[in-house]
Amino acid sequence: MSIGTSFFHNVTTRNLSQVNERISDLQGQISSGVNDPRPSADPVRALRLSAAKEQQEALDRYSSNLDRAGARLDQADTVLSEAGNVMRRIGELALRAASDTATATERDSIGTEVRSLRDSLLGLANARDESGRALFGGYGTQSDPFRDGPDGVVYQGDGGQSRLQVSESLSLPSGLSGDAVFAMGAEGGDVFAVIDDFLGSLGTASAAPRASVTGAGHLSVEPALTRAPAEWAMTLEGPLGTATVPFVAAQGAMSGAVEAINAQTTATGISAALDPETRGLILTAEGAVTVSNVARQPDDGGVLMVARDAEGGTQALVPHARTRDAVIDRLRGASEHLIDQRTQLGALSADAARHSDMIDNRKLAMSKAVSGLEDLDLANALTRLQQSMLTRDATQQAYVRIAQQSLFDFLR
Repeated sequence: MSIGTSFFHNVTTRNLSQVNERISDLQGQISSGVNDPRPSADPVRALRLSAAKEQQEALDRYSSNLDRAGARLDQADTVLSEAGNVMRRIGELALRAASDTATATERDSIGTEVRSLRDSLLGLANARDESGRALFGGYGTQSDPFRDGPDGVVYQGDGGQSRLQVSESLSLPSGLSGDAVFAMGAEGGDVFAVIDDFLGSLGTASAAPRASVTGAGHLSVEPALTRAPAEWAMTLEGPLGTATVPFVAAQGAMSGAVEAINAQTTATGISAALDPETRGLILTAEGAVTVSNVARQPDDGGVLMVARDAEGGTQALVPHARTRDAVIDRLRGASEHLIDQRTQLGALSADAARHSDMIDNRKLAMSKAVSGLEDLDLANALTRLQQSMLTRDATQQAYVRIAQQSLFDFLR
């Protein structure tokens, strides 16, 4: 069987082209140090490499989320540290104001500083991270979570904790809600309410507000009435005994209080009448008259009642929780609460740091796996390159030798 010259030429040229292409690919791989990335070169390796790179991308996302969570937690910790300093200063001022030697001028000065500190604390409560998201707003991170209004500071966020995915099956909180940080439960109220009560306890009368007052046979009391009817209650103690008297009153409408007090005269020995000058109440008895436990619903804070004795001395009345000593205790509790919340942030930060180390270790292991699949076996590649070049050279030499022969070479 004979092979035509044209066919021989085409076959040889095609083979040389394939060998040259293989040599070019090997040279490119040796230059880059990376295996042929095409799936056709090694389908199994390409599949494993694709899965490994997807895992790498996921680990990069988890690492980025952990960095964001750590940054937010660090910023929140800094804010709470400053908030703790503010509360400590307010506590110091409260002790100064509680001194019997504190004058009305000093209390006014203390009140001015406390109001400034309160504004600073409000700014800290509305602090934002580097991306402009509120640190203590729960899920609502766009608007300020705390708003100051006629009824004091109101939390407008929610109780949620923003969380970030840090592994295939775990998400970590990136902060605490403002409701948790600045509220102290149903009995303690919130940090801002305690500060407002402290400001109220400084008083505008000759003495700081108290929870009770006693007069010798006579007391004139002026409740802080509102336009809308409010539910009131107070405890009266007279020469015959003690009774809690509830009543409803509003501006210009105190007759219900007079009737309620006089209904208990047989139990207390105290009689009531409207004061024509102040439109308040005049309480009289054949002995000492004591008013305590004054309450009003709704209660928007401040002094609830001002009492005057027969000598003209005045005394502001507030619920026990807003008296000077009680407010000092509550301020101390507010400071301790912020310390507890900062401790929780520290625990979250430590947890995020632990998971960050775990993700870094996984990224290192995955990087080694990808490198093992991508990196070229240089010795093997050089051997294959040398073999391909020898094959090319031998093919070229054989082709030239055969192509140069003619019919006369076969007739010799």
